[in-house]
This record gives sequence, structure tokens and C-alpha cells, in this order.
Amino acid sequence: MQDRVQDAETNETRGEEKAGAGPTKPDRTTARQSRGKSGRFERQNGGEAETALSPRTLLTRLEQQSGQLGILRSKLDETRQALAHEREAAQAAQAALEEERRNRERIEGNLKRERSAREQAEDSVSDSRATASALEAQHHLLRAQVKALEHKSRRRFSLRRGR
Repeated sequence: MQDRVQDAETNETRGEEKAGAGPTKPDRTTARQSRGKSGRFERQNGGEAETALSPRTLLTRLEQQSGQLGILRSKLDETRQALAHEREAAQAAQAALEEERRNRERIEGNLKRERSAREQAEDSVSDSRATASALEAQHHLLRAQVKALEHKSRRRFSLRRGR
């Protein structure tokens, strides 16, 4: 807005003089026909007519744009650095996840082997108990047979002595 005021002052005209000169609103149909399709991209203050700007104004604008460009470049660099950092963090997290998966698979394999070994041990214990029970029953049977034989032997010896 200040640029327009400066332009008007350099051309030695005031906005007041232009305001009274013509209609306040342009006719829409004539404006569309004269502009054509590319008219929507033109400036409202003249479109094709170039405004004469002083070199100082152009230099000021260029310096402002240069400063803005420098700021944007530094922000872009910061964003790129942040992106690189995030990528590194994501890669580290991915590597940690893969390591965790490998450890989990290894632990699950160990768990399977330990369960299998425990089941085999339980089966062995069960077999041992059955064997112990059978041996105990056989032991009782043999003791009973020994007692029966001892009893039979005593009877025989006691009968012979008594004759």
C-alpha cells in the first residue's frame, strides 16, 4: 500500500484526483471481455502497464526478499537436519525392533526346548513311579513268599524234632 502512495507521489498525482474521474465499479461484462482468460493473473493497478519504480525501492524490495529467502533457507536447512535426525532415530528404532524380534524368537525356541525337556522328565518321573510301584508290589509278594516258606520250613522242622 505504501508503494502505491509513493508511486502516486512520484507521478505527481493524488488518489483523490483519480477517484472522481470515473465510475466506482467497472462493468463486469466489459471487464471480462477485455481481459480475457489470462486477466485473472494480472494486477489490478494496470495489468500490462509497467510501473516505474525507483532503484532505491527496487533495492529495498530485493533486500527484503533476500532476507526472507535467507530465513526460509535456514528453516529449510533446519527442517532437513531434523528430518535426517528423525530418519536416523527411525532406523535405530527399526534395528532395535529387529533385534528384539530375533531375541524373542531365540527365547521362544529355548522355551519350546525346555517344555519338551520338562515333558520328557515328567514322563520319566511317571514311568519311574509306575516302576517303583510295581517293584514295591513285587517286593511285598516276595516277602510274603519268604514268610510262607519260612513258616512251612518251621513246621517241617518242628514236626521232625518232635518224633
